[in-house]
Amino acid sequence: MAVSAQAPLVLLLADGAQWREGLHQALVQEGYRVHQQPLPPRLALLAPQGDLLAPPALLVVNLPTERWSLATTLQQLERLRRRNATLPLLLLPDQADEQERCALLDAGADDVLVRPFGLREFAARCRAMLRRMQRRQLLQRAAGDQVLRCGDLALYRQQCRVTLQGEEVSLTPREWKLLEYFMLHPGRAFSRDHLIEHVWGPDYCGDNKSVDVHVLWLRRKLEPDAPKPQRFITVRGVGYRFDPGARPAAGDVVAADRPAGP
Repeated sequence: MAVSAQAPLVLLLADGAQWREGLHQALVQEGYRVHQQPLPPRLALLAPQGDLLAPPALLVVNLPTERWSLATTLQQLERLRRRNATLPLLLLPDQADEQERCALLDAGADDVLVRPFGLREFAARCRAMLRRMQRRQLLQRAAGDQVLRCGDLALYRQQCRVTLQGEEVSLTPREWKLLEYFMLHPGRAFSRDHLIEHVWGPDYCGDNKSVDVHVLWLRRKLEPDAPKPQRFITVRGVGYRFDPGARPAAGDVVAADRPAGP
């Protein structure tokens, strides 16, 4: 398949020149532009975008067993996500059990594919991730510079950032998505299973206790001085609801003006 100048650019970081070349060819056959290189010495250098002519649409990273530990990888993934919360990330660990895969997904990976795997499955997962990103970009363009506001809390959907009393708050990608979902459905109580399905997604392989952990983190970051939860309310026997608190100013885009969804 010919590669268009406007085709998505994939940044491929993997050890093993022969194996990396096989992945490279699989992506080129899909019509993507590909920049490939060995994995850098430190995961902090995962995305050297300064060396690229354009920002990548997808980041594919191999995690060789002899060079990565789970604890270090999770820390570096969280740092990477603070720099870029939206870049699709596919991890290719040499080995990872179910618990490790779940931890990698929670830390910011969008998908995890453990070796060995077929090149057809690899290409299909890349297509699926890029489709999701394209749909998200279309929705963002349709929404324009939409801002969700609840009192002194503002979520800038197109910019993927959050401010509290005008000060920017650093959230992980999962925290950001969970907050966005709450702010789009103010006052509604959701079960943990519902939040897992609509925020974590159908491919999530952990249990619903992850919801409790992420709500706790949001409380610590967005209402640190409150004697009891003011925004993220526990609904006994159900799960959680988001209390929007103060009404937004006239002209603000609010969740209540949009379809509530399922």
